[in-house]
Amino acid sequence: MHNLKRLAVAGVSSLCLALGSGAETLNEVAELFGRADAIGNPQISPDGKYLAVECAPQVTASICILPLDSSDAPILLPAFQDVRVVRHYWANNDTLILDIEAFETLQVSSGKEDYIFERAVAFNLTDQKPVMLMKDNRSWLDTNNLVAIAPDETDKIMFSIVSKVSDNEPGRVRTKNGDRATYSVMKTDLKKGSSRQVDSDTRFVVGAVHAPDGTMIAEHRYREVSRGNHEVSITKGKKVLFERQNLSFNPLTIWGLDSSGENLVVFLDEGEPYGLHRMSLDDGTLTRIDLGYESGTVAPVIDSRSLQVVGFELPGDKTMQIFEDPALKSQLEAIAAAMNGAAVMIESWTDDRSQSVIAVEHAGQPIDYYLFEPDVGALSPVGNKAPHLDARPLGQIEAISYHARDGLLIHGYLTLPPGKARSDGPFPLILLPHGGPETKDAFGFDWWAQAYAAAGYAVIQPNFRGSIGYGTDFRDAGYGEFGDKMVTDILDAAVWADDEGVSVSGNACIVGASYGGYAALMAPLHDEAAVRCVVAVNPLTNPFKFLSDYGYQTFLVNSVERFLGVSRFDSTESRQRITPTSRVNEFKVPVLLIAGDQDSTVPFEQSQDLANAARGVADVTLITLDDEDHYLQSTQARFDVLSNSLDFLNAHLSAD
Repeated sequence: MHNLKRLAVAGVSSLCLALGSGAETLNEVAELFGRADAIGNPQISPDGKYLAVECAPQVTASICILPLDSSDAPILLPAFQDVRVVRHYWANNDTLILDIEAFETLQVSSGKEDYIFERAVAFNLTDQKPVMLMKDNRSWLDTNNLVAIAPDETDKIMFSIVSKVSDNEPGRVRTKNGDRATYSVMKTDLKKGSSRQVDSDTRFVVGAVHAPDGTMIAEHRYREVSRGNHEVSITKGKKVLFERQNLSFNPLTIWGLDSSGENLVVFLDEGEPYGLHRMSLDDGTLTRIDLGYESGTVAPVIDSRSLQVVGFELPGDKTMQIFEDPALKSQLEAIAAAMNGAAVMIESWTDDRSQSVIAVEHAGQPIDYYLFEPDVGALSPVGNKAPHLDARPLGQIEAISYHARDGLLIHGYLTLPPGKARSDGPFPLILLPHGGPETKDAFGFDWWAQAYAAAGYAVIQPNFRGSIGYGTDFRDAGYGEFGDKMVTDILDAAVWADDEGVSVSGNACIVGASYGGYAALMAPLHDEAAVRCVVAVNPLTNPFKFLSDYGYQTFLVNSVERFLGVSRFDSTESRQRITPTSRVNEFKVPVLLIAGDQDSTVPFEQSQDLANAARGVADVTLITLDDEDHYLQSTQARFDVLSNSLDFLNAHLSAD
């Protein structure tokens, strides 16, 4: 039984504001709630001796490795210059793999282009020296796609590389099949970083499922027949297990092998049969997986080392896990029964399932992490996501529902200022739509919503049509409504707030990031009197330019295309109607843009273009987040977003 101490986070406790010390300034609110997560993504080593977690002991994000069977001090991984750590997992008992991203602007024949290089780094606990993996393949943008951790070769790991071979390349004979995707499997030495190719397939392969030793046992093939006409298939060698033709959207997601090793787990998102299925590796027979829960979208729970699908996650007010692995299923049921309705998730586990790391989330409260040892019934605290907030009350979060103007029932969440009830209203209102758009807000802790609540605002996070968690019909209702009903659903939340006495008409601003930022920009174009101001963070400002920059030759932009309803926009005028950059002269309210200059998800130029178009015609201010990406994970990014937006909101919608 481990006797753990909670993960200490240096430099944070001094920021905790004593209750009763007087009103907090907006800067203090931004500093307090803008802290990066103290702990996240806990990954226990295969033998249970170490726990690797995302941490921020020196404000900048890092990885901490905690010894679980000794009193040794935690290991803080050295900072990598100009890169971000985006994922970590264990290759063996003493080697941690870090997936990192590096942003670079390179001069190419067509001019300067921005690139994100994705790499894997091995960190061995013995010598504590990071080793760049596949360092002999640096010309590729992405060299961290794990496909197998061979159990009999603990010093090796296998990655795949997908490359595009163009028939237009000099010296290549043009074929009727067009450009091809080539899939290569590379065995990589964890100590040296060198790699060698051990398998490949040049026949339009964009992905594969592998046996534990790395052998390809099923291939995912994609071919563009013509623009807007695609084919996908799953093959096992020369045998075709699944095939669909004449597609405009990708219907197929392959998650991996199930625990039997005899079936693929696939999700079909177009046509019939629809939904989650097992696909027999013998003959391709599809068997529906019935989870007894209609959410419209599910996600896999994948073992980080075997890469088998061991369970599923279902979105809702709280995320729910359903395990097929018997040991993990039993552990989840035991902890959930003791946690009084909290959301309980198993984050990671040892190879023998004798230990697991549990996340427990109560409504509106930061996640607590525990180490669970089922054999002895021991539950030991590891840490809290935001320990600096332990000593202060947070805003109460409440599930709400209202009807959109066309009658569709919309769900969402209301967060009131700490210590306040609806009867204390009305309050100035912040509409805070989520990004995605195919995701949802839930009842858990949200640093952004809680910061605005602490500053005196009521905050509504609406799960507009197109959000997941409410069935496929609700999700599909967003298709073709990217700039229309998905936006008015958000504005209808303000109507509900007025009717309920939470706010008063015209006393609202809208704030959002990514798609939420796009929706924020579109809101006053639908109703210029609905909001007093707009804050858009890393927003999409020209969706059609976004699509053209990525190209139409793959399924990469399917989601945006489906929600846009691209076929509806056959004229310049129809495209401009849902393009904020084209309508910037119509903005009658002040707009604050905040954007990271290393954003590879929504390019920084989307914000630049809007700011440039607004010069002399609209009140639009652009604030650049230097060296930041799309996801606002660092303390600096969060603080900058909160401090600038709170000052802006206070100027146009004071909470005093």
